[in-house]
Amino acid sequence: MNDYRTRQAQRDAQHSKEYAAWVAGLSPKERARLAACGVDRPLPPDYGSLYSGMNGDIADSPLASEDPDIEELIEPPVPATHEISGEAVWDALRRLVGEILTLPNRSLTVECLAVVSGLSYAGDSMSEIARRHCVTRAAVSKRCVELTEKLNLLPSRAMRSLTARKSYRAAQLRVRASYET
Repeated sequence: MNDYRTRQAQRDAQHSKEYAAWVAGLSPKERARLAACGVDRPLPPDYGSLYSGMNGDIADSPLASEDPDIEELIEPPVPATHEISGEAVWDALRRLVGEILTLPNRSLTVECLAVVSGLSYAGDSMSEIARRHCVTRAAVSKRCVELTEKLNLLPSRAMRSLTARKSYRAAQLRVRASYET
């Protein structure tokens, strides 16, 4: 064990020397950027105790990333769930089944519900769903949008975002206005 520590200390010293030489060879602007990120000097072997009590690999440290919250940008955090009573679940199911029964083409509605909720979405595109039900892709999209609004859901990954829909709508209105003038 002592032999390992000696070898590791030698490697750490060599690394520190080479890192310092590399930093010294950079331009002042590059050194300033490294300093701003906190990596203008080699990290000591016990870096874990220096950074929030972290134990483990330096790759787990925010210093190893220019954007430490990249996971949050990709997938926003899910809010804490609240306990839901059985009666609340049954009430939601009653409303959902009632909604399905009131709409024409129930089979299409169920497939759109699968797209909207992501429950059993098989990866079929809205165009494929439309072909199966002999309707247009726009009709499938419209049914999906109606369901998200009635169920107070955000668009799923298979749908256009609210921002994109607003942008497309504004563009369509501009095109129509240009034809009318």
